[in-house]
Amino acid sequence: MYLWTLVGHDTAEGTVRAGIGGSLPEIMRTLEPVLLSHRAFIGRIVEVVPRLSVVGLQEIYVPTGREWAGRRDNRGGVHWAQALSPVDPDIAYSAPGVQDLSAEPETQPGARR
Repeated sequence: MYLWTLVGHDTAEGTVRAGIGGSLPEIMRTLEPVLLSHRAFIGRIVEVVPRLSVVGLQEIYVPTGREWAGRRDNRGGVHWAQALSPVDPDIAYSAPGVQDLSAEPETQPGARR
């Protein structure tokens, strides 16, 4: 499951659109025309899993750590970069490393997939 957001060109504009979907390629294809039309600056997709909140017993979405950012490139297309963000709250706000989406993700010793 994936949460997606299209962000505008300045902070006053904020979020242009947001939603949720089940297919990463389908979401990417949906966001690309909006990015190419200059109505949004960046598209952000976060992989999540549904969980039950113990506080209010409602469904919440917990990030897995996999994120994608899409931006217009200088060739008339959209480039998607994958970022692996730590889910641990102690290190969740550190800068994530960005890699090319077409590259195979690196696995670290002891990492879970």
